[in-house]
Amino acid sequence: MEQPSTVEKLARQYERQPVLRGLIQLIPFGVGSAIDALLLTQLQNIREERTRAFFDELSSGKIELKPELLKSEDFLHCYFSTVSAALNSRRREKIRMFARLLKSVILPDSFSGTDEYEEYLGILDELSYRELLILFTLDKYESKFPKNVGENDLQRAVRFWGQFTDELEKTLGLPKNEIDAILTRLNRTGCYETFIGGYYNYTGGKGKLTPTFFRLKKLIESEGGEFAQQAV
Repeated sequence: MEQPSTVEKLARQYERQPVLRGLIQLIPFGVGSAIDALLLTQLQNIREERTRAFFDELSSGKIELKPELLKSEDFLHCYFSTVSAALNSRRREKIRMFARLLKSVILPDSFSGTDEYEEYLGILDELSYRELLILFTLDKYESKFPKNVGENDLQRAVRFWGQFTDELEKTLGLPKNEIDAILTRLNRTGCYETFIGGYYNYTGGKGKLTPTFFRLKKLIESEGGEFAQQAV
C-alpha cells in the first residue's frame, strides 16, 4: 500500500481547521527525483517535523486564523516568505517564533504593510538561536537593573555587565575573550547598539538593546513569555 504523502498526513491532522489545512497544501514538498531513497526519506521526515512544529504553533493561542485570509494576497505573501524561512531553520523554538510572527500580521495596526513585515522577518531569519538567547539574556539584566535617577545607559550597564558576561560564558559556553566581538556583530540586526563616544573611563565592549529588539520581542514571544524564560 502506498504511504500517504507528507502533505496528506499533515492535512489530516488539521482536518477540522480548514485554514491551516489549506495553507499546508500550498507548501511545495518536492525535493527532486535524482536522490537516494534513504536520503529522500530522511529529508521528508525532517521537513515534516519542522512543518508540524510551525503549524502546531500557528494553531495555538488566542489569535484565530479566519478563512478570508486565504483570499488575501498580502497575507499569502507573508505566509510564503515565513514558511520558507521556518522550514530552513533547525531549531524548533525558532520555527515557533516564525509562526508567532506570522500570526501577528492579522492583529490590528501590527505592521504598516508587507515591506515592514519582511524587514522583521529578515531580522528574525538572520539572528541565530544563540544570538536570540544573548539578546533575551541582556533583556533580563536590563529589566533587573533599571536606570537610577541621573544615570545614563552606560552607567546602568556597568552595574551588571560582569554578571551578564559571566552568564553568557556559563550557560552558552561563550569564551570570555570572544563576547565583545559576538556582541558587536549583533549591531547589524538593529536589535543591539554598542556604546560609542567619549564616556569617562569607558573602555568599550558594552551596549544596550534597541526599540527594534523590543518590537521583535513582542512579535515573536509566546503568550506566556516562555521563550524569555527559557532564554535565561
